[in-house]
Amino acid sequence: INALRGVSLKAKAGEVFGLLGPNGAGKTTLIKVLLGVVTPSSGTASLFGEPVGSSAARARVGYLHDSVRVDRHHTARSALRYYGRLSRLSAGDIARRSDELLELVGLQGRDKESVKRFSKGMNQRLGLAQALMHDPDLLVLDEPTVGLAPVGRSEVRKVIERLRDAGKTIFLNSHILHEVEMVCTRVAILAGGEIRGSGTLEELSN
Repeated sequence: INALRGVSLKAKAGEVFGLLGPNGAGKTTLIKVLLGVVTPSSGTASLFGEPVGSSAARARVGYLHDSVRVDRHHTARSALRYYGRLSRLSAGDIARRSDELLELVGLQGRDKESVKRFSKGMNQRLGLAQALMHDPDLLVLDEPTVGLAPVGRSEVRKVIERLRDAGKTIFLNSHILHEVEMVCTRVAILAGGEIRGSGTLEELSN
């Protein structure tokens, strides 16, 4: 099975680029290749002009899995402190970024509460905060609203819209057309491991 064939995409700085396709289309495989988690069996892949998986490429990317897991002994603030240390940020930068990000994702005031008490939507928003901790040039979101109740989807979508309005470049993988329509600037359609179309939603619907 060729999971991906000749895939090439370009997301512009400051836009939300959506990768849309049915389950099994190769979307998550593509993301794993871009992050250096999976090595392609043939061909080459690059990100920011750097080989995927290299330290130079990975340092510029923040990633949110579709079902983020934060160790249950953490609070939101201690989790961000942990991830900040993994990104080799100073204590001062960790404190400053934590304050900014907790406000951004709507968890200020609940930062010292155990994540055991968080809803899945709150965990996803905390996951967004940790993915942004090192202020990456590109934020990769893999099905960020899957499994969430309508309120949770709305909360995550509002954070994405705030990031978009602030000029952050976002690559969003989803199989839900409605979610993509609401936040994405441009979209690529992936099916059978191949890009079948790319452009604005208006261009693709004509």
